[in-house]
Amino acid sequence: MTTLRKPLLLSLLLCLAASGAWAQLNLPTKLMNGREYYYYKVKSKESIYGIARKLNLSQDDIVRHNPTAAQGLKDKQMLFFPVDEYAPGKKAEEHVAVTAPTELTHTVEPGETLFGIARAYGLTMDEVLRLNPQVKEGSLKAGAILRLSQPEEGTIFVTVPKGSTLFSTAKRYNTTVEQIMTLNPGISPSNFKAGDVIRIVPNSAKLVEREEVVTKYFPYVVQKGDSFESIAHDNGITLTQLRQANPDVEKLKKGTIIYLPRQVTETVMVSPNASPDSTEHKLREIYRDVHFGKTDDTISVALMLPFMLNEEAPSKQARLFTEFYKGFLLAVDDLRNRTSKHISINAYDTEGSLATTRLILAKEELKHMDLIFAPDNSEQISIIADFGRENDVNVVNSFSTKNEDYLDNPCVFHLNAPNAFMNVKVADWIISHFKGYDIVLLRDDEGESKEIVATLRERLLAAGHRFHDYGINPLLNSEELSSTLTEGGKYLFITNSGSKRTLQRIAPSLVSIKENRTDISMALFGYPEWSTYLGVCEGNLKKIDTYFYSRFFAVDSDYDTRQLRNNFKHWYGEEMIYAAPQFGILGYDTGYFFLKAYIDENSSFNIPSFTGVQTDFRLERASNWSGMVNKAVYVVHLAPDGTISRELK
Repeated sequence: MTTLRKPLLLSLLLCLAASGAWAQLNLPTKLMNGREYYYYKVKSKESIYGIARKLNLSQDDIVRHNPTAAQGLKDKQMLFFPVDEYAPGKKAEEHVAVTAPTELTHTVEPGETLFGIARAYGLTMDEVLRLNPQVKEGSLKAGAILRLSQPEEGTIFVTVPKGSTLFSTAKRYNTTVEQIMTLNPGISPSNFKAGDVIRIVPNSAKLVEREEVVTKYFPYVVQKGDSFESIAHDNGITLTQLRQANPDVEKLKKGTIIYLPRQVTETVMVSPNASPDSTEHKLREIYRDVHFGKTDDTISVALMLPFMLNEEAPSKQARLFTEFYKGFLLAVDDLRNRTSKHISINAYDTEGSLATTRLILAKEELKHMDLIFAPDNSEQISIIADFGRENDVNVVNSFSTKNEDYLDNPCVFHLNAPNAFMNVKVADWIISHFKGYDIVLLRDDEGESKEIVATLRERLLAAGHRFHDYGINPLLNSEELSSTLTEGGKYLFITNSGSKRTLQRIAPSLVSIKENRTDISMALFGYPEWSTYLGVCEGNLKKIDTYFYSRFFAVDSDYDTRQLRNNFKHWYGEEMIYAAPQFGILGYDTGYFFLKAYIDENSSFNIPSFTGVQTDFRLERASNWSGMVNKAVYVVHLAPDGTISRELK
């Protein structure tokens, strides 16, 4: 959440269609055909130039509203000017001083990092730290308020005031609704609301041509024998229209000048925000034009992955990417009968090379892709992300957890929940699920401590949990640990390391305590890599009552998991490679999710949720101008009754 403060004066030049001065005309008025007009009676020998100076108007203004004046003026001829175009303050916006922020404040959300916040606002960490000397990297807390600097020119950040609409905001900053929606893909006609922070480029609106049908009045000199009826008939107008154009004329006399109303279509240059159609229907049209510009029936996808086909014996990692591609093709096969659209899959071998990645992006066909699936190398992802931004192509990062291009690039989809967010999410789940439990950290001094441990300690202590450290080197002694556990107590055991060695050091002792201490409640909580140890540790983990968190998990007993693995073996004649995640299932889930979104013409991805075989997708934008990040996190439960289940958090 962001609020703005300290005004910066931006002079916005709002260009309108007509030229000349727009002060209120000091002239009498009359109502003609439902519209009020100023009128001026021409005196003998007056010229357009003289009248323009007298009324403080331009000559073009006079001719625009009175076309016959260009051929000369008649004595006692009336000149008409619509009152609504010359009302007081009509052009007061031409040099409007608009307040915009030089500084803003940002309220830290759970899981945000100092680097991520700085990048989202186009700042460096040093700039953020200079404005917030009380903050040190790694010490951010949810709810903390940071001061941030506002760009002096170009793009600015604006908090939407109460009562504002997309059109009023565009008009205020002399931009367009289209540009606001383009710069802020998180904004749509249905969710533009007060308090939203959006990016805007002020003074970026250009004049546009618009055709308008207007009524203009042409003088007619009454001839002998004329009547209102005959004049109306001869000039193709109704008697009512003629009467309303001449409300002061009771009887016609030869030589009298009356006025004939005629509909005229004229092309005018106007601000794109002048008299907009601000209906919901119009907004939806603009939204579709901005986000669904492509109208053909082909969904074009590029998979730029390190297949390493140049190697005689590709590594396991290269074979995993090939498996991802195979799983992706299974998704295409499942979807092809559900759509009339053609799905074009293009595979490119990046060879693990930055140079090769650039050569692939230089191909003309890449500019016309709907989606590019990037490899796992962060530098290559960044190059592809920049290409996506320049060519309006969506880029999917399915593999890297550390790349953060999504923070300031709206074309990037980051499919792995960020570590900082996941750590907070898991800690909050433990607080909620294990209320009243003492936390026992089983510390392996020979193992690498997990990043999440510090977050867990801080948040659990703040929530009132008691936190105990217990060393396990060289092995966990079940009798010693049991002697520290109080009868009737509740204990959640957590290791500081996620290694298989650490798990093997503690599992037998915890099983023993579970079997012998029926007077206590206990459970074990662990880490994503534990899913790869199930082959050797599953039995003990179930006995202990174990939970671990992960971005991916396929339940082997589920029908969809078994069916997909069988299909993979049927198609390719081999089993999937044992890994976490399984790349064949990852390719299937990812392909199915993205392709179905395009099939359903939902390429803005405003999809509340999607459950895959191994992965859930809960896409959110980090800001209105960022890319999308998947915030789905599983908690997997290995229960004493022998079942394995997963629950989305």
